[in-house]
Amino acid sequence: MAFIPRWFKSARASSSVGIYITHNSLLAVDELQPQQVVQREVGNAEPAATALRALLDEQQWQGRRLHLVLNRHWYQQTQMEKPAMPDDELAQALPWCMRELVNEPLDSLLFDYITLPASPTGQPRIAVYSSERERLAGLVKAVTPQCEIATIGVDELAMTNLLEPEERGLLLHKVPGQELTLTFIHQRQWNFSRTIRGFQALDDEQMAVDQFVFDNLLLELQRSIDYAVGQLKLNAPNRWYLALPQRVTPAVQAAISQVFNIESQSLTSDTLSPISLPALGILREEKE
Repeated sequence: MAFIPRWFKSARASSSVGIYITHNSLLAVDELQPQQVVQREVGNAEPAATALRALLDEQQWQGRRLHLVLNRHWYQQTQMEKPAMPDDELAQALPWCMRELVNEPLDSLLFDYITLPASPTGQPRIAVYSSERERLAGLVKAVTPQCEIATIGVDELAMTNLLEPEERGLLLHKVPGQELTLTFIHQRQWNFSRTIRGFQALDDEQMAVDQFVFDNLLLELQRSIDYAVGQLKLNAPNRWYLALPQRVTPAVQAAISQVFNIESQSLTSDTLSPISLPALGILREEKE
């Protein structure tokens, strides 16, 4: 994972906390208690930086090393052909490369990129991540000097750390209020993702599980695999992972195994919900 990984760094703290910042809540995982999630809602008129500072005060996390994960409301991803220049020069040239692809003034944004698998034509590709400089600076100001910010990353990349390094995995992730996403991951590298619309009912706790019909989901999964393997020339996944609400996970697993003859593994538990997993993922990145 490489989204501006060392923007703000000071003396090394003793232990780490991963915090996922969404548009309406903060979800934190302490490496000393990795199976527990602390959640704090962000008020309608409350800046995220203010909520972050309050969370640290409430949990008495002063002096900890923070790994912040940004929700999609905080960043933009743009894929493009990789310019023909050395990597160290490319990092500096990203604003110039993105000048026609963003709506905000270039000097108001921070950029970083990851390398993607080559296109079917063999052309190297990159995914560029951009985020508003002032919003991020507000987060840093809110916690400094009480804590060290070791990493600021993005959720789709943090999730890749939940898989074993050697695996080619397919991940289904459903966050409340967002569409279902499917992601191809190889050696903990984000390769490809797709939004699968029409499955918001997975969030509906009032709907009986036996009322779900998964035929459309299975069809969309097959289409996504065919596209990734046939068009993008990616290797087929050898492991499937689910980051879904606990109550629907067994039914989805059963449907997948009947059609694809493969067992899928759940990443969630009674204490780790799908929306908390990016915070855990960015903590695991530090261990590598």
